[in-house]
Amino acid sequence: MDGASLIERGFDELPAEVALLDRQGDIVYTNRAWRTFAHANDYVGDVTSIGENYLDVCDAASDTDELAGAVADGLRSLLRGERDLFTAEYPCHSPSVYRWFLLRAVPFDTPRHGRFALVVHLDITDRRLAELQVNEKNRQLSALVTVLSSELKPPLESAMESATRLVGLDGNDAIALSEALSRIRTVIDRGIGLVTQANAVELETVAFRECAMQAWREFDEDTESSFRVVGDGTLSADSHLLGLLIRSLLTNSIRRSSVPGYPTEMLVGTTADGFYVDDDGPRPSAREQATTNPDQLLGVDYESVQLSVAGRIADLHGWTFSVSNSELGGARFGVTGVEWL
Repeated sequence: MDGASLIERGFDELPAEVALLDRQGDIVYTNRAWRTFAHANDYVGDVTSIGENYLDVCDAASDTDELAGAVADGLRSLLRGERDLFTAEYPCHSPSVYRWFLLRAVPFDTPRHGRFALVVHLDITDRRLAELQVNEKNRQLSALVTVLSSELKPPLESAMESATRLVGLDGNDAIALSEALSRIRTVIDRGIGLVTQANAVELETVAFRECAMQAWREFDEDTESSFRVVGDGTLSADSHLLGLLIRSLLTNSIRRSSVPGYPTEMLVGTTADGFYVDDDGPRPSAREQATTNPDQLLGVDYESVQLSVAGRIADLHGWTFSVSNSELGGARFGVTGVEWL
């Protein structure tokens, strides 16, 4: 097997479309992926494109596509030896499929035939779709922050002030109202704080058992619940966010399991790749299951906001949040993907 055929076979095995351009921009070689793409998209003409001028094609499209003109200019600069790399991202949609590609071109010189450019078209559709989904989710979260901070907090603060004044007059009913409003304010503050949390977390070494115990100590001593921790370990996490995650799960378990006169049993434990909170309440509901959906909008209602907070924190750390049945007869709210140190 000669050198030329060996190189061609190598290019043919690449999943990306490859073309070689001579110094004038004429296509002198394309690989199998290039030909397959042209055939699949009903290209009119020779699917190899050999003999066509890549730069002329870009120039012809530049009247309606500004990026095409920039690509032509970039490749000319590369072929003149003015740069060693040219890249550009561009859409290439079909009537039924959205697609994006990354064009990457590098020059190389030959003793007999002068300078050439190796042009590679990499399919980056999955990445761009993921970016669009993240952007849309961030837009929704931003809108949620506006609602929480601008529409709900002012009337809530006013109600809190009124409830505080009533406590001294109306006794137990006013106290209950004040406590309920306080819980709602906590939920809103947590939602705003978490949505505005930067995607980068401040990692440090955290002792899991101590973090769980600290989270529990922040609850009222009169809480009718039994609590224990099994297992221990250290992990790399944002200690503030990890504490908030555990508190959110404990708050959720107390709320869902509370029956007057019967203490809630809660168990916090570790697994080989994560941790969990078990309770003895009802089996998980469809609404609770839905909070593990990455498209779930944080804090859409009071009943699910604690789980949405936990899921968001897990996502920030690169962990996976799940809801399943617990051995205590209720629900297990678990986190996996943790690397114990």
